[in-house]
Amino acid sequence: MPTRSAVQSGFTLIELMVVVVIMAVVVSVGMMSLGSNEQATLRAQDRNVKSLLMAVRDQAALKQRLYLVGVDESGLTTYSQNRGEWQVDDKIKRLKWPESLIVEWKIDNQTFVKQQNLPQEGWVFWPSGDVLAGSIILRNLDNQAFDRDQEATEYAIRWNGLLQFEKEVKGSL
Repeated sequence: MPTRSAVQSGFTLIELMVVVVIMAVVVSVGMMSLGSNEQATLRAQDRNVKSLLMAVRDQAALKQRLYLVGVDESGLTTYSQNRGEWQVDDKIKRLKWPESLIVEWKIDNQTFVKQQNLPQEGWVFWPSGDVLAGSIILRNLDNQAFDRDQEATEYAIRWNGLLQFEKEVKGSL
């Protein structure tokens, strides 16, 4: 009969293997969630851009004024024209681009934009509900730098002169 001093205490091999398996599962779930956060950022920005454009269209019709959504590397700024002068519209919050995104844009009628002496490059909204057609492409910067073998995803927001959005476009670069 073994004495009390002869009984060994500690972890068995099975207990150690269970701990290793649990840790592996936790790490793999964490790694998978990183990709979905990148997608969530793109989806959220897609919704924010569309919401801003629709709000500006509604304000142009409601106030019966010309509006401009100016675009640059830092985000979207809304201007309204009052008595022939463009002023930043403080009622519509500026939309900033997240640092994790690469943003490209296209204004379909550049000639019109250059002729209008606008305070910033962007899309004009008329009181009739019409808007300059264009597009904004959102790409995830982290996704490109993270893994060269992984396909980077983009969201392309495209609209026509009536602010009808094309179906959401996702693709690889």
